[in-house]
Amino acid sequence: MGTGNIDLLVIGYGNELRGDDAAGRVVADRIDELGLPGVMVRSVTQLVPELTVDLTAADRVVFVDADVTVSSLVPRRIETDRGADDSDRSGRSGAMTHHTTPESLLGLALAVGSRVPSLVEQLSIPATGFDFGAPISAKTAATVEEAVELILARASGPKNGDPQGDSGHPDWVSG
Repeated sequence: MGTGNIDLLVIGYGNELRGDDAAGRVVADRIDELGLPGVMVRSVTQLVPELTVDLTAADRVVFVDADVTVSSLVPRRIETDRGADDSDRSGRSGAMTHHTTPESLLGLALAVGSRVPSLVEQLSIPATGFDFGAPISAKTAATVEEAVELILARASGPKNGDPQGDSGHPDWVSG
């Protein structure tokens, strides 16, 4: 491990009662069941400021969520540099509302002077159905499996901020 107490933090979020919206939590729960050393998992309904404590203790973080705007698994890197001029990372945008983003959690950590992980990534899983009580769709379920495999590769791949590592997945792009 590097400077944090946690090598990899996986935060899956979404509503388990609303079909495909549960995808991020399903991924997180699958990773958690494996009990991987150095990996902490949080499965939550929504991002909340309290997650900043875990985020600042991690060397690398992967956020996982369902997304209606994508048609396939979309991994992207979230910039963590302290000099970024991004209003969503100011610690003011979203951190105290029901619309907290990974960027606003990073902004909150920076605002209170905490360290931030060397690598932060977002996995967006395609989602189409959000009906109450509905199961996850077949397409989303298949992409959940792809996301689990990608995170497992990240857990065992190179550290120190290498966005691609040994994952063999060339699609981690800067956000």
